[in-house]
Amino acid sequence: MTDRQKRILIGLMMGIGVSLFVHFATRISGFVLTDLIDGYEYKSYDTRMKSRASFSEEASIDDVVIIDIEQNSVESLGNYHEWPHAYHGQLTDVVSSGNPKALIFDIIFDEKGAGNYYLVDALASNQIEPSPELQQVANQYLANYDPTQFVRSTSQSTVAHHALVFENSDSINFLYAMDQLPEAYDAKNHVLDISPEIAEKLPTAERLGNTYFNLLTSAHGAGAANFPQDEDGMIRRAPTAIHFKGSGEVFPTLIFSAVMDILGIPANGFLYDFDNHLLRLRDSTGTTVREIPIDDQGRMYVNYYGMFKTFYYIPYMYCFDPEMLDPSYWEGKVALVGASLPGLMDLRNTPVQETFAGVEIHANVIHSILQNEFVKRASNRQNFLSILFLAVLIGTLSAVPKKPFWGFLILGLGAIGWQLFSYSQFLEQRFMWEIIRPTLSMTLAQLGIFSYTFLVLEKDKRFLKNTFSTYISPELIDQMYDNKEEPKLGGTEGRHTAFFTDIQSFSGFSEKLTPSELVELLNDYLTEMTDILLENKGTLDKYIGDAIVAFYGAPAPVSDHEYWACLTAVKMQDRLAELREKWQGDGERWPEIVHHMQNRIGINTGPMVTGNMGSAMRMNYTMMGDTVNLAARLESSAKQYGVYIQVAEESYKACKDKFIWRDLDFVIVMGKTEPSQVFELIAEIGNMPPGYDKLLPAYDEALELYKNQEWAKAIDAFKASNELESMFPGRKTNPSRIYIPRCEHYKENRPGDDWDGVWTLTSK
Repeated sequence: MTDRQKRILIGLMMGIGVSLFVHFATRISGFVLTDLIDGYEYKSYDTRMKSRASFSEEASIDDVVIIDIEQNSVESLGNYHEWPHAYHGQLTDVVSSGNPKALIFDIIFDEKGAGNYYLVDALASNQIEPSPELQQVANQYLANYDPTQFVRSTSQSTVAHHALVFENSDSINFLYAMDQLPEAYDAKNHVLDISPEIAEKLPTAERLGNTYFNLLTSAHGAGAANFPQDEDGMIRRAPTAIHFKGSGEVFPTLIFSAVMDILGIPANGFLYDFDNHLLRLRDSTGTTVREIPIDDQGRMYVNYYGMFKTFYYIPYMYCFDPEMLDPSYWEGKVALVGASLPGLMDLRNTPVQETFAGVEIHANVIHSILQNEFVKRASNRQNFLSILFLAVLIGTLSAVPKKPFWGFLILGLGAIGWQLFSYSQFLEQRFMWEIIRPTLSMTLAQLGIFSYTFLVLEKDKRFLKNTFSTYISPELIDQMYDNKEEPKLGGTEGRHTAFFTDIQSFSGFSEKLTPSELVELLNDYLTEMTDILLENKGTLDKYIGDAIVAFYGAPAPVSDHEYWACLTAVKMQDRLAELREKWQGDGERWPEIVHHMQNRIGINTGPMVTGNMGSAMRMNYTMMGDTVNLAARLESSAKQYGVYIQVAEESYKACKDKFIWRDLDFVIVMGKTEPSQVFELIAEIGNMPPGYDKLLPAYDEALELYKNQEWAKAIDAFKASNELESMFPGRKTNPSRIYIPRCEHYKENRPGDDWDGVWTLTSK
């Protein structure tokens, strides 16, 4: 199995493992991680809801209207807490006469004392001859403060729905749990027909906080106005019904009380399907008219249509006076009575806005039901499948690239893609996918495969880099890793190419430069040359002062290593020419000797031993063998010919069609006994230097005469080719020039017919 296949398998297993952990471990009730993840999920939901709500305009919804107890109404009618209930009775009469779908009071009323009313009534009735002015004032007062009008108007209205407030017990404040509803409240027309098994799953309450029981009993409908907050104080969900724990009754919420009336839902029309998280509302004919997504407590997510005042608000003072607002305005509308004044304590914290009128939350809920538009949350099964799919996908894809850090890019793209998908699903279809758990699962899967790759699979590569990074290219290290070619102690014999280069007449540089200048120059030169060496698959053996010792084909195999060595030599000469131009451009910064710096290169191919050599305490990866020695001699002997790249025959044969060459000699270098055919490497094919198109044919003709022992003609021919040689600064001789005295020597000392053409060098 390849490393990539191992990574993919591990990525697959990581994806499955982390998805199981994230899905199940973060849903354990009471577990700190569950609360943490749920908190972030809520925040992501809030962001999506706020984004969707931001597209709505103020007062853009007017089929649900809020009758607002706001500043102008308070200034006109007086302190709200001193308003007589007759105002609300008059409002009920006026609005009900306009035939609305529902009139919903999101207000908890307490019965007011009527002592003053009866006192004024008695005084006005007992006057024998009351003055017209006094009688008018008394009648006006009695009309405005009639304590029975609100109850009477409520009982006469077929659309009025009042709020119930359910509470839990508070023994500290002597608010104990109730065993049954107060006898003064006849609730038989307000309760639902729900089985005890279903009722136990709904939000529960232990006591009823209302006190104005005559008003509640006379109401056409009544329901709980409770909006339980999530743990962070946010209102995201609205109950559909409340279970009174004392005597077991189940009450619809205030909005569902009105919905029952509008849609014709009987008391037994609430069908809770907790397996599928649905509440089905059936009318009196048994037809399902709504399917509402709910959570495991029967609560629905509030579908917020916009920011504060997306619904139409009308001041209370206009609505209870038919001369200010014609009752026909209410035809077919839903009217909600509530308060936006901060002092009336009905401002709530919602996903779309921190300060939001509670009455408008009710407006959003009833509008959502009437429009049949609900926020639907993905089921546990759907969430698990999404977590599993994404974790496996990212875990597998992150395992494909060789470099593990690419996995972070894949993770980022996956996380962004899932967020975009989740947002689009919510904005377009109000469908809520989880974001945090899938993102967490993708992250853990990617980190898992990254850790495995880095700590296990990359261990060998790091060892190779630590061992070889200073003297071979990263590409060759990758190749060694892919081919499982680990370095071994000792040497390995193979056919490779040796490469030597140093600076011509470097001792002269020491005389012209200060030590710091010499170090700066040498570092600049060695950096450039070494970069070229490593970029072209070379292995750096060592530096010896200004000299660079290198080889090709080890420790990692390199096909055509002869070609890469020769290409390196050509590119080094090209780069050195550029450096000379740069140093010349520095003016007096560098002496003349630097402006004309040249280096010599020797290349030879053959058998050699490469490996870690040295002592047990200190080793160096290097090369040894006769092939290496000849390459070193070729570098040093190049100065005798006035050339700068001298290549032995074995290297020449392997890549002779890819470069421009000059046949130099058949020579025995100093320290050797066997002759070698050597060549000058000039340039790559197609990059003929100026003048060489004439020089090389003239030189080859002269060399052919030399090999045929036609000494006089050879001398004349070499003199002719010498005229074509370029003698730039620092070049003391050239191949044409060195053959002239040699021909003169052979002319006087003929070698004979058995001459093999070998010339023995007497110096390095």
